[in-house]
Amino acid sequence: MAIRTASGLFFEANGVPAPVTTASLSQVSQEVRWSPHPSHFFKVNVDASWSLSSSSDFVGVVIRAKRGIFVAARREPNSAPSAATAEALALVQGYELTAELGLGCIIVESDFKDSISALSFSLETGRWEAFPTLTVAKRFGKSFQDCRWTWVPRSANRAADLLASRLCTEMCNFYWVIRPPSSLVHVLDKDGLPCPP
Repeated sequence: MAIRTASGLFFEANGVPAPVTTASLSQVSQEVRWSPHPSHFFKVNVDASWSLSSSSDFVGVVIRAKRGIFVAARREPNSAPSAATAEALALVQGYELTAELGLGCIIVESDFKDSISALSFSLETGRWEAFPTLTVAKRFGKSFQDCRWTWVPRSANRAADLLASRLCTEMCNFYWVIRPPSSLVHVLDKDGLPCPP
């Protein structure tokens, strides 16, 4: 992409028609990765997959402590009437795992903007079919000492995205604490964070 942009700018500056499609500098973006957080918070990344034909989905939850140290992960099947509801159920699953571990200060990250906007501003702005589940999520969030919601691009939510993926059929109804599943280790390593061997 960088070479294509540079060559396009060169041809444009010299008034020569570019032989390749060029992209403007504003279109060139770097991939956003998962980032560490304040030390007293745990980051809870959630994601869901959903299929219209089966109205079923999988939820992936990954919890990391300061400096990105792996704490726990879960992959669960769920049934939902829509993708928005599936994403809201992922939030609830994230809360449940976090509560089971007794964690008090959390930052919940999702790559589904609708849910995060509804929780951050007003539930009425969310999708109507997800409203009941978002109400449960909002109530659950109030039970923590400090709970924050953040939208992140999918590239910063890769670990939860992998767990929610339909491709991970061997990892269903599992719950990992301290040591992540081997298929998740490579994603955590790509984030440049410490990971158990």
